Amino acid sequence: MKEGIKVNRKLGIAGVLLVICLVAVLVIVKGRSGGSVGDDAATRSRPKAAPAGSVDPNVIAKGNSLWQGQSFQTNSKNALNLVNQQRAGSGLAALEWDDSLAACAMIRAAELPSLFSHSRPDGSDWYTVAPNIMYGENLAQGYNSPDAAVNAWMNSPAHRENIMNASFKSCGIGIYESGGKWYWGQEFGYY
Repeated sequence: MKEGIKVNRKLGIAGVLLVICLVAVLVIVKGRSGGSVGDDAATRSRPKAAPAGSVDPNVIAKGNSLWQGQSFQTNSKNALNLVNQQRAGSGLAALEWDDSLAACAMIRAAELPSLFSHSRPDGSDWYTVAPNIMYGENLAQGYNSPDAAVNAWMNSPAHRENIMNASFKSCGIGIYESGGKWYWGQEFGYY
């Protein structure tokens, strides 16, 4: 009987140690990614006719001035390539890179360290950066690679819905780094 108790006690201790190790691994892995996409994505209805006018040149200039180096631009376009692979797997057309949407995405990404939300820091709606071209938005924070950001969006039903929306034709992605953390803005257009 005493040997049975010793064996059970050893197995019990081993089991507890195993659980502690598994919890530690999960904490380390979660801490390493540290990213989030929030619970929702943003979408506006498609207008009946293509909106008139173009994007304010000041918006484009501001967005373009926020790029923090060529590697961020490359990572943004790599993220769009990954998005288009997901779309192709479902028989959807590729989204076209749009420089105006990318400038808007950069503005939104740069706003995220102060307020990670589909509302802007001044309280206005996300699409007010350029209301005549912005019709969908995905955000992410804490993912330091295109693979990680796109995987997070694809694993979130609302964000995946924006990515797989067959009505969207164009996209721009911006990445802004603050304090070693990457903030992602993904903007979608119907035209």
